[in-house]
Formats: sequence, structure tokens, C-alpha cells
Amino acid sequence: MRTLYLHIGFHKTASSSLQLALKRHADRLLEQGYEFVSLGKKGNSSAAVDVRKQDGRLFFSLNQRLEQLLADSRGQRVIVSGEHFSFLHTAEEIEKVRDVCRKIFDDIVVIVYLRRQDRQAMSFKQQAARASERDWSSSSKLMGHSEGAFPELTDDVKTYYDYFAKLQLWAQGFGRDSLRVRDFDVARKCQGDIVTDFAALLGGEVDIPPCRVNEGVCRRQFLLTHKLIELGVGRSEIDKLKPLMSTDTTPLTPSRASALAFFQQFETSNRNLNDHYLTCESGLAFSADFSAYPDEGNDRISFSDVDHWTVDLLNAGLDNPLGLRDALLADRVHALLVADCRNEALREELSALQRCLAQTTEIAAHREPWYRRVRKRKSSGR
Repeated sequence: MRTLYLHIGFHKTASSSLQLALKRHADRLLEQGYEFVSLGKKGNSSAAVDVRKQDGRLFFSLNQRLEQLLADSRGQRVIVSGEHFSFLHTAEEIEKVRDVCRKIFDDIVVIVYLRRQDRQAMSFKQQAARASERDWSSSSKLMGHSEGAFPELTDDVKTYYDYFAKLQLWAQGFGRDSLRVRDFDVARKCQGDIVTDFAALLGGEVDIPPCRVNEGVCRRQFLLTHKLIELGVGRSEIDKLKPLMSTDTTPLTPSRASALAFFQQFETSNRNLNDHYLTCESGLAFSADFSAYPDEGNDRISFSDVDHWTVDLLNAGLDNPLGLRDALLADRVHALLVADCRNEALREELSALQRCLAQTTEIAAHREPWYRRVRKRKSSGR
């Protein structure tokens, strides 16, 4: 009797650390009776799921790579990990995964880690800031590059964070008893790390040394990358600034009110999640403690930020650094104008400043190198 342990994510629940640990210690796992197989060099099998964006909407589908991966496995107990499986949100696609798995395995265990939506979203949008171009990665496609720590509540974002609806589809396809649903923060706190918790889910005396992969970005890289992409700055220009952005050590911290507002958008889903999969005394599946967030956040670019960053803009070798600086200033002035400002004299002054900056604002046109023009565009990257 062959058993498959299918780890489906979610994203930003230490999946990269888990995959790398499983990959590094595959021989050790094999000695303990478990075969770890993967599509990627670092243990990730997310490439089994294609991510496509069309007319502003995202589409996810299983490709042929999972079946080939499983067919090549030989162990009685096999482990596969790919957080892109958590993108799947239709019964049809999840049933395809089930059918592929059942061709080869008698028993399937689906392991999923969930993280409170506000924490996961902020971390996932940070990952999107690693890109230098809109829609270059899957995180960029889903989270977008709007201002603030949290993404806009598009239909795709709402679907992605409706944990309960998604788990119901996996339970429908594989059977409720096949699911192992864990609260990421609780598991990490109890076991010390996700790798140890995952090993405990496998049962027996499985021992996998943990490792840590840090994919976070600092506040400056987060704010500036997202804003430059929104303004339409070319990838080559953003890449010039990337090394200078990363020198910042300030963490991104949204306000308590904004984090709570994002989390509350999923209250109905979380109450159902609490009743069926993750029981928590809050009744919302996750802790309702938001005290870690400050009253005032720092997830918006300020005039002071532009002042501090101007030296880097001038030193990065940009085509028109002052034009870009003025574009950032003009964007900030616009944000103040659309805010609730009742001081008419101030509004007039800001409007005049905006008109003045418009005369010198310039965004360098995107010039893609020839080797990127012929390279196949990513369809399922992180």
C-alpha cells in the first residue's frame, strides 16, 4: 500500500524552509522510510501548477508535470510539496490532482498550513516586491503593487483568502479524513519551527533537521519597488536601485486598524473554518490579538522618505533621477489632495505644487534587453 503526503502550502508559511530541509536531507528521509521527490532544485514542486493572467483575472491549472513526478517515484511513502497547489480553487482542478494521485497511490494525505490573512497577505506582498516588473511572478500577479501593506480586495484576492471554501473543495475531492490542517503560527510556536511540526505529522520517529530561508524585504524595498512599478518605471531602472534599497533595516508595519480591517473581510469564512477545521477561542480560527501592530503604520511613502532616498536616486545611474524624484513627489501630493482635506488654502497650494511638479516629472521608458524578449515568460514563479 503506497501513501502520498501532499503538502499544498499555503504560501508564506515557511514552505521554502520546509522544502529545502526535505531536499537537503532526502537521503536521511529515505533511511526512515520516506521518499521526497520534487520538480525544483530546492524541493519546490509548484511548477506542477500553471498560473496565467488574462483580462485582469488569474487562472490556475494543473499541468502534466505532477503525474510524471509521481510516476517516477518508487517509495511506499512519498512526499511532495508545492504551495501553488493552494492556488487551485475549482472542484474540476482539484479533482484532476486527486485523479493523478490515485493512479499511483492507495492513500493520500493532504497537509496544509494556514496563516491569519493579514499576516500572510503582508508577507506575500513583500515577496511581490522582489520583482522589478508587473506580473513577473505569481505573487506580483495576485497581490499587485498598490500602495499599502495589504493588497486591493480584488475577486482573485478574495477567492485566495477564503480558506474555508478552498478546504471544502479539497475535502470533497480527497475526503475530510485525508486533510491535516494546521495553524502556521500555533505550529511554529509549539514545535519551534515548521519542519519539526511537519515531521511530527508524518508520524513515527521521523527526524528532519530544520533550516531557515528568509524571503522578507525591508520597508524601503517594499514601498519603493511597488511604487515604481505602479508608476510604470522600467525594469532596468528598478534593477539599478535594488541594491541601494536593501540597505534599509526598517521593518514594514501597517497600522492596527488597517490590519484588522483586512482580516475582518474574511470573518464569515473564518467562522466556518473555526467550526470545521481550526478551532480557536476567538471563534475566528485564528488569534484575534492585533496588539503587535502600532496605532500608526509606516506603509505609505512620505515626503521625508523621498528626501532620504534622493541621494540613492542620484547615485544609481538612472536615466533621469530628478524626473523620477519629482514623479514620487507628485504622487504623494496627489495622495494628499484626494484625502479628506478641508483646508481650502492648503488644497490650492498643493494643487499648485502638483502642477509645478508635472512639468519636471519624467518616467524612463521601459527598454527590454534582447535576451529577455526571446526568453519564455514565467508562468508559475514565486
